[in-house]
Formats: sequence, structure tokens, C-alpha cells
Amino acid sequence: MRILAVSDVVQPQLYNSEVKQWLTHVDLIISCGDLPPGYLDFLMSTLNVPLFHVIGNHCYVGHDSLKRQCTSADYPGLENLNGRLVEYRGLLMGGIEGSPIYSKGPHQYSEQAIEFTIMRMVPGMALNKLRMGRYLDVMVSHTPPRGIHDNHDVAHVGWAALLPVIDRFKPALLLHGHTHRYNPTLPMRSTRGKTEIINAYGHVLIELIRDDASSPWQLADASIRN
Repeated sequence: MRILAVSDVVQPQLYNSEVKQWLTHVDLIISCGDLPPGYLDFLMSTLNVPLFHVIGNHCYVGHDSLKRQCTSADYPGLENLNGRLVEYRGLLMGGIEGSPIYSKGPHQYSEQAIEFTIMRMVPGMALNKLRMGRYLDVMVSHTPPRGIHDNHDVAHVGWAALLPVIDRFKPALLLHGHTHRYNPTLPMRSTRGKTEIINAYGHVLIELIRDDASSPWQLADASIRN
């Protein structure tokens, strides 16, 4: 399964009519947040594939000066993963939106609020384990896990609550945004246990493979391009 993951910045190489020819084949799109609705709608419509997403802390309608908070209604046709578990073609996905609290802006949460959201997802992941033999394949978060691809400032510190998700439920992949890669030498890919953690800032192309319908998904070698 070939996934286009996007986050945080509108890229001209994607926002043009030639994107389908450039990317060739994509099975689905995942957005890790902080992208305007029109951009995501363009990608979904042009590539003609489903789009799953979480909302970031800078998701305002049209990124306008009034900074009206985006809701799911502002992203028609997109599947919001926040606090939910979704299956698509055998791929088990879940999501966490927003960032730590640092201002009066929207989509900002305490660590305790994120812990509560994850706790509400645990019964569904346990059911996934009974049905499919695994808890989760892909966790989508706007904010990275604590200590992995995050920064020290209060706005960009990672979620500590994501670390037990990685350690206990062992998703093959955790996708996040939020950490801008102004320095190209900053890491965009890390491994913790059996989970690959990837910063989707801008865009990455990811290929997941499995042996058969009952096997877990795995990240294919040399599958990431930014």
C-alpha cells in the first residue's frame, strides 16, 4: 500500500495539475495537520483516493486573520481520525489531533487530555487484536512523541502519552507533523521498538507491505521520499 503523508506546509510540487503523473500511484493520503482545507481537497480530488487526517494547532479556516477554529465540517469528504480507530483495506489507523497548550488558540490540549483520549481508544484496539491479530498499524498524530523529533519549547514538546502506545500496542508506523524542518539535517525518521516514527513535514511517500491478508503491515525498505 502506497501512502502520501503530508503536513504543515503547502508544497507547489503537490499543488499543481501534474501531481498525479509525478507521484504515479498512491492508495491513500494521510494528513498530520496544519494544512488548509482547500489544499487537502485538491489532493484528494486530483489523486482520487481517500484522505484520512488529524487537525493541527494552526488549522484555521483558510488560515484567515480571524483564526476561526476548523472543525470536521470544514473538511468535507475527509475522514477525521482524532480519537477514533478506522480500518481501510486491512490497514488499522488511529489518530490524535492538536498540540500542547501554549496560547489561547484552538486545538491545544493538556497531557492529561491526550491520555484520556488514548484511554478511550484502548477498547477498540483490544478488539482489533481479537479480530485482526494486532492492535494498530498506523498512529497519526499532529504532535510527535516526547523526546522523538520534538523541540524543547512549550509549543513543540512531544506527547509523553504516545510512548506507551508505541511500547504496548506496537504500531508499524507513527506519522506526525508539527516539527518544522527548517534545518534539513534534523532527523525525520526514527525507530522505537517495532515502530517507525516519521515526520511528515511537507510530504513523504511511504510503502507498506505484508505477506498476506492475515499478516501485519511492515514498512518497505527505501520507501521514504521527501
